[in-house]
Amino acid sequence: MPACTTSAHRPFWVVAQRRCNHSAFNGYRRTPSLYSRIECTAPGCTAAWRTKAAYVDEVPDARQ
Repeated sequence: MPACTTSAHRPFWVVAQRRCNHSAFNGYRRTPSLYSRIECTAPGCTAAWRTKAAYVDEVPDARQ
């Protein structure tokens, strides 16, 4: 899935998985990672991506 590149959507970005991963290879258990999963929650936007960029520290966690 592509990253959201619309600058007006940045306030809608949330971290779904901060510095971890959940995959079938590890039984869907939490595994530490350098990467975080970001999702754009702007209306009509379905972008989601993994990154290890510094801006992740400024993005709030998604509500669980």
